[in-house]
Amino acid sequence: MREKNIIRLSILVFWTFFWGLSVVDKIIPDVHYLWVGKDFYALFVKFFGSLGLKNPIFATIALASISAIEVLNFVFYLLAGFNFLRGDEAHTQKWFFRAIFSSMTLFALFSIGDQVFGDRFQLLEHGLFWIVLVASWIVFNFVANIEDKPVIVNGSKWIKSVILVGVVMTIFASFSIKSFSSRTFSNIDSPVMGIEVVDGVYKFDFPFLADKLVWEKTINNFKKEHPELKINYIYTGPGELNSKKKTHMLLYVFTEAV
Repeated sequence: MREKNIIRLSILVFWTFFWGLSVVDKIIPDVHYLWVGKDFYALFVKFFGSLGLKNPIFATIALASISAIEVLNFVFYLLAGFNFLRGDEAHTQKWFFRAIFSSMTLFALFSIGDQVFGDRFQLLEHGLFWIVLVASWIVFNFVANIEDKPVIVNGSKWIKSVILVGVVMTIFASFSIKSFSSRTFSNIDSPVMGIEVVDGVYKFDFPFLADKLVWEKTINNFKKEHPELKINYIYTGPGELNSKKKTHMLLYVFTEAV
């Protein structure tokens, strides 16, 4: 395959998988083995609730609309890639333009939503994606018009050694990740044991993947193990204490004797 075709195919493959996995994330929003989904519905309910629109129908309509556009994006990129592999340049350009324009439209809507809901961090992220889409369109068409050369992989000992080291490192990393996942995945539904840090105050160190189900089990298990105590207050540690943001949480339970 020639150099320019590799670059153009890489762009199509990247965006196809990007939107395909984004759709899967909407279908499977929960945590599963080797897959950590995001609960967009709960997030949308929170966003609309901040505007005073507490009826969940608003979040449902918004999420369904966004999911539909993401499916369209995936299909457009898939068709562009299919026609590219067939060598049909005209249809490739047609479907790729539709895919880029549809994706830019969606990220523009995301940016508007970020402004309305006051999520400035997501606004930056979606704005960068919008720029990356424009860059993808420019590169895809610019590369098509340049003079390129066929990619030739020489079978030298150095190349073979690099490939061998890469394969060995990949296999080692894969087994290491799988082993770690097997040992820690049970944490997503196991209650956390508390440590009494001062008199009547217990600290719970929640692990990676722990969610509201773990939180409920932890509190219920604590009540069962300490019937002599009454919970007065539950405090979540501030961001400064949660050193592993998004994967770690500290919970403090203040109690007194019954």
